[in-house]
Amino acid sequence: MVHQSTAEETPTIKQVEFNTIASSFGGLSSQTSKLHKYLAVSDYPLIEKPLQTTELDLPKNESTKSLAFGLRSAYDAYTKSETIYPSCIIFVVQDPERNIFDQRHLEYELQQHESPIPVFRLPFGETLSRTSIAETPKRQLLYHLPSNPSKVFEVAVVYFRAGYGPGDYPDASAWKARLQIERSNAIKCPTILTQLAGAKKVQQVLATPTSSSTPSILARFMKADESSIQGLENTFTNIFPLDETPAGLEARKLAIDPEKCKGYVLKPQREGGGNNIYRTAIPPFLKSLPETHWKSFILMEIIIPPPVHNIILRNGALEQGGVICELGVYGTCLWNQVTKEVLHNEEAGYLLRTKGDKSEEGGVAAGFGSMDSCRLV
Repeated sequence: MVHQSTAEETPTIKQVEFNTIASSFGGLSSQTSKLHKYLAVSDYPLIEKPLQTTELDLPKNESTKSLAFGLRSAYDAYTKSETIYPSCIIFVVQDPERNIFDQRHLEYELQQHESPIPVFRLPFGETLSRTSIAETPKRQLLYHLPSNPSKVFEVAVVYFRAGYGPGDYPDASAWKARLQIERSNAIKCPTILTQLAGAKKVQQVLATPTSSSTPSILARFMKADESSIQGLENTFTNIFPLDETPAGLEARKLAIDPEKCKGYVLKPQREGGGNNIYRTAIPPFLKSLPETHWKSFILMEIIIPPPVHNIILRNGALEQGGVICELGVYGTCLWNQVTKEVLHNEEAGYLLRTKGDKSEEGGVAAGFGSMDSCRLV
């Protein structure tokens, strides 16, 4: 997001978070881009204050194709080795799945390619009944068609669109299902370790302010010069723990102060939107919890984007006024966990979410933001 705390301050780019599981709307984001390109020709020149097509620089967004290519790259890497059954990709989904139309575009891209890949949707709760582990040294993950149990596929790639929230794990069988997938030979998007790497606590550690006595932890992960690391650090906001370390105790003072809390957001180790606590709601929320639970949250400085004027279409109604935007950049990455070799690493399109400037949360599925696309200026 663009950050500008005062009108006189030069705007800067600040990183909100890093998601490593079920990053949604790649299928719909490219469609939204196409929609605005169509409207730029058919409607925008005809409105009261017309916009000419020549005035609009609308970048192409190929998130659907690019994300599907990332999944295909993993499939191709897996199938280079001999398989015992025909191979497939499994989409592990929630039941019921509210976001099915976003996911379908990725499925179609994989299935309607000149080299089609079988894709099957597997509700997370049916994992144990519809999959098994082959009794071989490789522990292949086998998928059994519900309509024809004698037909078996070897799962090359498991793409998780579920399994990121507590609601996905209502009982011990759900954890057993995740373990079954995790211990199998299939390529997981993501593995449990990759999912945990996107946790808020990890982001807090990576964004810990550095000093002459505390070198940047980023040097462990980046082969870059000091200026490059500094450039990345400049995109971070201050993120603090709420544990019992000296930094955590100082952050607790900020969080419960009725004035200082106004510059912060409290975040749990959760994904999916709608879980954060903002500004003056932080002190009463913390006081409603035992202090032993505070360390499961992180405290992050609020990003203050400059609002712009626009119109949002939500649920068939037009909302006009100040809006702010959050840009997400998709990426696909495949690596060999043993050799550390990166086999595929590419940018994969973008997601732009727009919301009213009075709204704190921005999640589309959570009911706060709207899909949008970029105009370059």
